[in-house]
Amino acid sequence: MKRRRQILYSSIAILVILVIIIALCNISVDRNAEGRTFSNINDVPTMQTALLLGTNPKTRDGKRPSSFYLARINATAELYKHGKFRQLIISGDRREGYDEPQTMRHDLIERGVPDSIIMMDGQGYRTLLSLRNSKQNFGIHDMIIISQKWHNERSIFLADKMNIKAVGYNADDVRHPRAIWTHIRELLARVKLFIDLYVTHREDFC
Repeated sequence: MKRRRQILYSSIAILVILVIIIALCNISVDRNAEGRTFSNINDVPTMQTALLLGTNPKTRDGKRPSSFYLARINATAELYKHGKFRQLIISGDRREGYDEPQTMRHDLIERGVPDSIIMMDGQGYRTLLSLRNSKQNFGIHDMIIISQKWHNERSIFLADKMNIKAVGYNADDVRHPRAIWTHIRELLARVKLFIDLYVTHREDFC
């Protein structure tokens, strides 16, 4: 019985510590981005470059367009029409039979974004890599990041660590119950962010 009690108390202590770590990581990311993510397009500063972060164009069953994806595409087209950027980097995952940047490029051209201003990054399968590639491969040091607010907040935290001046334009979020796992995954992604930056020092290659 004593052994069981010890295991129970240890498990509870570990769980509490994990919850505290997750909360602290998320609070830090939120506070860091205060005043630098915008939902009103009129508040977005005009900058030379915008970075569109990729996501799967389809829902998990592959039958319908992803609402997260469509929101990012629409937000990018809206920004362009309001003259908020002059060149666009599309960054996402590209592998055999799957090409986020090319799909986004096609949909943006259909919405009036000129192909001539688009640059492609097919190695952006992580947010950290999207930002690194923008700086290393395209020489970008300031940008408008386009994604959902929670993703923009994490991206801005990364950008700060890479000495990139960034703001975020918030695409519409998805509040459907099926999207809850995306939001839970984001909570954990913010913990991974701190591991990358302060434990494994993944920003060192930037």
